[in-house]
Amino acid sequence: MKLLILAGLACLVTEIAAAQGVGTTISSEGNWDLRKSSTGPDDGSCVLTPKTPSRVQVTRGRINLTGMPKKSIFNYQYRVDDGPASTPVFPSEAMQAEGKISIDGDAMREIVKGQRFRFRMLDRWHEAISEDVDLNGLSTLYEQLEATCR
Repeated sequence: MKLLILAGLACLVTEIAAAQGVGTTISSEGNWDLRKSSTGPDDGSCVLTPKTPSRVQVTRGRINLTGMPKKSIFNYQYRVDDGPASTPVFPSEAMQAEGKISIDGDAMREIVKGQRFRFRMLDRWHEAISEDVDLNGLSTLYEQLEATCR
């Protein structure tokens, strides 16, 4: 049983590390990097990632929380700065199938303008995964992403 748990954790760490290493860094600001893919199907696309290992990725119009096993997310909540936590949100079937949570619209814009983003995901076994992300530099790089990336 311990071996199975360790193998699962190793996979999650590998997924987070792979997400952080997407493409070449073309700009940095504060605690964030703007990376551009130079090969593959996403040629020319960009992603913003924190400089420290994180599940958070920001693309045009969307924030993704990655690295969850498929069909394992029970619900999630997030909090921007010192505001109240969101009500628990149950992920869509598409999010379940991909093993990631996507936040867009007004919530996404609020997060990009913030200074601190905290989230908590609860899996179907009721284990919590949480993260506290410093957003310093994100809004500036997001403007650059919108101006230079497709």
